Amino acid sequence: MRTDLYADLFKEEDTHWWHVAKRKVIIELLNKYLKSNKDNKVLDIGCGTGKNMEALSIFGATYGVDPSVDALNFAKSRGLDRLIQAGADNLTTEGNFFDIVTMLDVLEHIDEEALKEASRTLKEDGVIVIHVPAYSWLWSKWDEILHHKRRYTKNSLSKALERFGFEPVFSSYHFSYLVLPAYIVRFIKSKIKKESEYSSDFQNTNFVIQNIFLLLSAIERSLIVFGISIPFGTSVICLAKKKTK
Repeated sequence: MRTDLYADLFKEEDTHWWHVAKRKVIIELLNKYLKSNKDNKVLDIGCGTGKNMEALSIFGATYGVDPSVDALNFAKSRGLDRLIQAGADNLTTEGNFFDIVTMLDVLEHIDEEALKEASRTLKEDGVIVIHVPAYSWLWSKWDEILHHKRRYTKNSLSKALERFGFEPVFSSYHFSYLVLPAYIVRFIKSKIKKESEYSSDFQNTNFVIQNIFLLLSAIERSLIVFGISIPFGTSVICLAKKKTK
């Protein structure tokens, strides 16, 4: 990812409606499918600037892994200390150690073989939560700036998980109300801006837009937590269990 975007992520991650909505749906899914246990060990692969890791700490001792020193320094500034500089494909963590593993907008950046490492470090009864961008036809210059390798469908994400030892429990599209706006905005930006001029998609939004999107996100989240799989969206979310041998 472009280095300057870590500072942007750190600034926006606490309050921007997109990040807030993503964290809330992940936490509520884990609350629904995971037995309450404050002794859980949680690994956030690709922890970035650390806000997701911070939020996941309600489930137990939380560890973060990221290859970027810049990202980890931002995470440290949040007071987080269980941080490891490593790539997702070569974790330095113990095998069969974590109860929860998350890869939140990470898998699209790396080879899917990294799921094998995620499986290795997860306990036999552990769960993984993955959030990724959806649909190859939504590919834009923003994906290139973020160094994405691919976008997913609900089916392709489930197949990738199954291939590396996971059994999907629940999957859904996410941010359904963004499909048309995202397509239009990214198409226009890709046409009129060079890569060096291409600003983050997570710009400050005014109070009205922020709260409208938070409301729409809350409605969508209630459906997902109720067990209703959203039929389309700009992202895919999946909770899966490690297959027992």
